Amino acid sequence: MRKYLVLSVLGACLLVFVPGTTAFAGNSTYYVGKNSQGQKFLFSVDQTARGPRFDPFFTNMTARCPVTGTVIEVSFSFEGFRIPIKNGKFSLRLNDLTDLFTWNGTVTPKKAAGKESFDLAAFDSQKGLQDCSTGSLSWTAQALVPAATKAAAPAASYRVNITKAADGSVHFSVAH
Repeated sequence: MRKYLVLSVLGACLLVFVPGTTAFAGNSTYYVGKNSQGQKFLFSVDQTARGPRFDPFFTNMTARCPVTGTVIEVSFSFEGFRIPIKNGKFSLRLNDLTDLFTWNGTVTPKKAAGKESFDLAAFDSQKGLQDCSTGSLSWTAQALVPAATKAAAPAASYRVNITKAADGSVHFSVAH
């Protein structure tokens, strides 16, 4: 069984959270979570003049090809996506000639949940087509929220490190 990497996620990034706000860049809340395959992802909900927006950073999945048995490690990174959230729900769909990616869900101030999937049309050894797919993956996320501030308490900051190891695994750590 061969493994392929479709798209590289992120080398590493650093986010700093300051009490009194929910993110470093304005009025946003960041969510970290895992899908039903145990793969990690990160997104934010940004409060804009046009309403809340789902702003994905990255997600990871594993697709399997039914005929050849090929395993594909799929990583998507995003920039500039701001999908409208209506009644707490969002839906992102990217459709191309060879692949289909979907990510949708429901967001509350403290958590989020939904479904994501990836399908890739691929040839088998007999020139037949196969659907290399993740299937429908459920996911859950928790909001990263700064600690409650106390009156006259000194300012504190939070550092969230998100790194991708050489083996492709993504790791999160939170420090005060």
